[in-house]
Amino acid sequence: MLPLTGETLPTTANQLAAALERGFQLHGLNPRKVTVAGDYPKLTELTVDLTNGQVSRWSRPAPATLRGAGDSVEVAHFALFGEPIYFEKVPAEIRLEAEDARLRISGEPVTASLVPESATAGTVSVKIAREALEALLLSIVSQLAAKQGVEVKNVKLDLTQEGARRVSFRAEVAAKVFIMNASLALTGRLDVDDAFNAKISGLDLDGDSMVVNLAGSFLRPRLQELEGRTFPLLAFSPGGLKLRDLQLSVSPALHLQAKFGSEA
Repeated sequence: MLPLTGETLPTTANQLAAALERGFQLHGLNPRKVTVAGDYPKLTELTVDLTNGQVSRWSRPAPATLRGAGDSVEVAHFALFGEPIYFEKVPAEIRLEAEDARLRISGEPVTASLVPESATAGTVSVKIAREALEALLLSIVSQLAAKQGVEVKNVKLDLTQEGARRVSFRAEVAAKVFIMNASLALTGRLDVDDAFNAKISGLDLDGDSMVVNLAGSFLRPRLQELEGRTFPLLAFSPGGLKLRDLQLSVSPALHLQAKFGSEA
């Protein structure tokens, strides 16, 4: 769904554009541009550019229910993208495009939603560079390790595809403990569901026994917090769009894509 905010529900193209901008801003996202063209409610174009927006796992709008439903909006071409958009400080490229889409306005004006219901054809894609994931891991581990007097030098991330929706990972951490160099590895799995949510599981540590014992004291509580947690990979929930043909690849970047729509 796409968030809408205003004094009244939109009834014109200009009002819809303004309500979308305010709705995303309410959830911590500042669209670079919102384009709405055509004679409302039958539009030729609806485009939301979220490039350079910042998204956390807490900022995703809650799933909508079609209560107090307003207009059904038809869009010949619908696109939402962020190139990049930042998830938990990780730059990612997202793009959703749909042809002959139908969306419905739902809810009260201040907290309304534009909920995708159907489309003739469409695609959605999320791409995250391996280097971006390594930088995020380096930042997180370095902050935790510094409190224990451990200096983290670098992180190398290996991804292995284990199925259409599963990736296993191994993050090798090179560190310095007092005057000694040592290594540590974090392993686990990442699974993606039908709504483009990623779930992390099977987290474990191995490597030099001294470092594992030392690092485990401050890393394992953090790993327990992450175990089984789900993170959204889209800046909005897909509403009534049923994703299919989901494909996950890991080289040269972590790339997840799917199709939707009535066309086979």
